[in-house]
Amino acid sequence: MKPVKGLLVKDWKENTINLVQFPRAKCIPSPSPFALKMETFLKITKLPYKNISNDFKYASSKNQIPFIELNGRHHADSGHIIEFLIKEFNLPIDSKLSTKDLADKRAYTIMLDESFTKALAVLRYQDAQWMFSEDKGLLGNVNNKLQKIFMSKVATRLMSKRIIKALKISGIGRNSNEEIIEIMKKDLIALNTLLDGKKYFFGNEPTSFDATAFGILTQLFYTPLPTDEVVKFAETETPNLKAFTERIKDEYWPEWDEITQGLLMNVKTPQEKAAEAEPKAES
Repeated sequence: MKPVKGLLVKDWKENTINLVQFPRAKCIPSPSPFALKMETFLKITKLPYKNISNDFKYASSKNQIPFIELNGRHHADSGHIIEFLIKEFNLPIDSKLSTKDLADKRAYTIMLDESFTKALAVLRYQDAQWMFSEDKGLLGNVNNKLQKIFMSKVATRLMSKRIIKALKISGIGRNSNEEIIEIMKKDLIALNTLLDGKKYFFGNEPTSFDATAFGILTQLFYTPLPTDEVVKFAETETPNLKAFTERIKDEYWPEWDEITQGLLMNVKTPQEKAAEAEPKAES
């Protein structure tokens, strides 16, 4: 991927967010926890948005995915984007959080981003073949036979090698699998302590942290890993986290199956579907 120059969407609509992310995967709307976090945030806040595929080649100015385009301007990094949108649209999503809640939110976000997500990546990229497969991954978005061969045979290996190298440089990738699994278990216990049986992490109403946690937990529960030890631990020792993930999925992602099975970036609204179903008048 290369940082995009200019705007991908030239005919943008005012105050409509164009969310640029990877094409869809078969087992999950996005294999990127940060893209799934970003889209879930948009769903929770009901901001108008449209998904734009990066076609496996476009990245943000920071060379990351996802990024957004809004009113002719480019914004990168999911965490910064969320903060920007809260201010730009005066969103009340985090307005009821106390000073202690905000401190916890920051600390747990860092734990998920810098510990749990990276630990999960260490496991994922030991065997990421599923990511460019037809039945679970992204390969259904590619029609060219040569491109399919390259992505399934070569791109997966190159991507995994690059990410594993980066994880080793950051330090976490130098741990053994047993140590990585223990890190993930400890993070899950800490996260479960914060949830503490509540509907959402900070009470009865969702906050931006719920989008963050969902985007990351779904990668554990809905994508393949070379070992199921952490999933089994989560299901038995921290079942509230699985219940939370399923609750967010049911509440804010009713089109989950339609998106994943059809690899759809956007689904038609009920009004659009009804309009298509109406018989056309004869001319």
